[in-house]
Amino acid sequence: MAYLLLLHQKMSLKRKVNKLTLAQTSIGTRKDRITKRIESVQKSYARKQSKLQAQAKQMTSFTNSIMNQQMMAMQQAYQSVDANTLLLTYADGKNTYYNKDYAEKYNALVEAQKQGTDSKAYKEASDKLNELREDTKFQKAYQQAQEQAMAYNNNVAFQKQMQQQFMNTFTTNVSDQVSIWLECQTQALEDEEQLALAPLNEEDTLIDIEQASNEAQLSYAQSRLESIESALESRAQEAPKFGA
Repeated sequence: MAYLLLLHQKMSLKRKVNKLTLAQTSIGTRKDRITKRIESVQKSYARKQSKLQAQAKQMTSFTNSIMNQQMMAMQQAYQSVDANTLLLTYADGKNTYYNKDYAEKYNALVEAQKQGTDSKAYKEASDKLNELREDTKFQKAYQQAQEQAMAYNNNVAFQKQMQQQFMNTFTTNVSDQVSIWLECQTQALEDEEQLALAPLNEEDTLIDIEQASNEAQLSYAQSRLESIESALESRAQEAPKFGA
């Protein structure tokens, strides 16, 4: 009678083990699916985050490009001068330091230089220019031109410095604004991702709980089955053998 009871328990436990094993496989399949869905959502938001960062970088790069262009334009607009330039440049009568006599003799020397510095033309042109340079009236004009050039160059340097400070401040402000924008957009995106993941994570947790519970039941059933099978084997060995 005890043997038959053990045999009945064995068959019942086998069915339970098979049922729990099948359930474990089914749970594993559901676990794989929910894991892939979670990973898919995470990848989707990772791509969105990359686009945000690329957009922020593009805005910063665009600003830097504009500022570089402004810097180049400023360098061209604010060029320093020297006394020689003031004496040679007529500039539609706006340059009061223009000296026609000096300009003619200077240009004549430049033209004569094409014939060689050892040529007669170059020597004559050089002598005439040096003679003018030694003139007291011209030296006074040259000194005034030097002072004007220095004042102009100081003003140019100041204007360059002010423009540089303005552009640096503007670039920094834009960079800060872009950083703030990116931080806000990133936070909003993370909140949206958490909202999208919430039901999936909840389902994933429930699957984990179900899987752990089923695994515990399966382990216990398998242990009981092994115990009963061992008991049945012992009973079979202890039973009298007829005809022995």
